Amino acid sequence: MEQIRRKLLAWSREQKRSLPWRGTTDPYRVWVSEVMLQQTTVAAVKERYGPFLERFPDLPSLARAREESVLAAWSGLGYYARARNLRRAAGRILREHGGILPRDPSALSRLPGFGEYTAAAVACLAFGKRQPAADANVTRVLSRLFAIGGTAGKKKNRAAVLFNAGRLLSSGPPGRLIATLMDLGQLVCTPRRPLCVSCPLAENCLALRSGVPEHYPRCARKPRAVPVFVAAACARRDGRALLVRRRASLLDRLWEFPSADAKTRAAARRRLARKLRPLGLSLEGRALGTARHTVVNRRLAIEVFTACLNRHSTIGSRQSGDTRWLTARELDRAAIPTLTRKIARAAGFLP
Repeated sequence: MEQIRRKLLAWSREQKRSLPWRGTTDPYRVWVSEVMLQQTTVAAVKERYGPFLERFPDLPSLARAREESVLAAWSGLGYYARARNLRRAAGRILREHGGILPRDPSALSRLPGFGEYTAAAVACLAFGKRQPAADANVTRVLSRLFAIGGTAGKKKNRAAVLFNAGRLLSSGPPGRLIATLMDLGQLVCTPRRPLCVSCPLAENCLALRSGVPEHYPRCARKPRAVPVFVAAACARRDGRALLVRRRASLLDRLWEFPSADAKTRAAARRRLARKLRPLGLSLEGRALGTARHTVVNRRLAIEVFTACLNRHSTIGSRQSGDTRWLTARELDRAAIPTLTRKIARAAGFLP
């Protein structure tokens, strides 16, 4: 194990990634980065991490912020429950821990949004605790290094991965070792076609020795892709577009263009037309533009139409809690999901 540690640390000095959150041990910044990186690509997080911290530079500013402001700063990262839990946890930390993140993983795990992994990662990366933390990259590297069978993330595989991570962290700098495993999994020990010839641990890797490193670990089977057709409406008035607030699902309370989905394009448009009547809107003409979007296993094919206010509509003069007329500048800064941004671009409302 000592030989593996030495090889990892030597490799990290030459090959470590340049990331905006790498190198800091500030608990708040480590925590924000770890939450952002859950189910989101490094490229997307690199784009949003800096602006988010400019808006909320410390834990008190996040705890005291309005939820809508936090969601707006989170826009584009998806899985908005993470942002809500981040704000809720900040409030708890401010009230119950004097605004200082607990160092103990068990105390961290009792906060909103802190699962087993996040608590371990913050404890290890920010506080130098010898607490094994295994994200997808670490799981893949250690599963191959020690030929750990089973499906990634399942109980048996996870237990074996954490056991070996604990052995690795028994000496040496724990935060740096875990960060190096993350980098190795991202850059070299990739899910498909791993670059074994470039791996510093190739001589130690039991999966490589077996001849089939890609067989470790097994990956959970992904659900089949489901095609869905979406019709969306863009109503404009005095340089502003109408948005409605969603009141259900994972995107609860975020702003979106009026829309409807169905199994066919025609059915989606008919459903949207019915949905617009209570708003005093009607669809006009052919589609302004199209877009595509993926949500989990749903593959959305989107058509965007012009919507016009009926003569007797009251929505043109009404700004309520569930409807809002926004300029392009206001829309770009609002709490909107990526789908809303794509629809705005397809309608020519955003560049």
